[in-house]
Amino acid sequence: MEAKEYGEAYLRNEESIKKVLVSKKIYDEDLLHDTYIALYEYSQEREIRDFVNTFVGVYMNMAKRREESESHYDCYDHTQMLNFDHADESDLAYREQVGRRVDRLLRKYIGHPQPGERNHKRACEILKLYLEGYSFRKIAKIVNLDVSVVYRYLKRAVKKIEEQQDLTTI
Repeated sequence: MEAKEYGEAYLRNEESIKKVLVSKKIYDEDLLHDTYIALYEYSQEREIRDFVNTFVGVYMNMAKRREESESHYDCYDHTQMLNFDHADESDLAYREQVGRRVDRLLRKYIGHPQPGERNHKRACEILKLYLEGYSFRKIAKIVNLDVSVVYRYLKRAVKKIEEQQDLTTI
């Protein structure tokens, strides 16, 4: 079914669909939109003969899955959620301490090539890009290397840094 045909079929049956969902007391606007998209994808492979019943069936299946998914999580009220949004100060201080220590180790690594280390300049360039948040694939494209080579450079750099300082004591 083409997108235009699907949209027209939905518009023709929208009121009937909403009426059925309201009568079953399961109407949810967000879920209605999610069902619209899911059924459109389904309609690309199969013909829909009874649009209203098919739509309601897909909607009910999605509602059931959402309910099952939500039943696995504990519900928190607004005040409990605020507790999760704020890090306690001891955690923040610890993170800052770790960040300062990692910065020192990186400066030491970048500024002091190790004896026998091959292509330290390239390793530092890759490490800096990684720390800026680039993915392995993006770094590989920037430095014109294979993704697996970038990974090996980073792995060796981290190993050298770990050898310089025991990171488990941070």
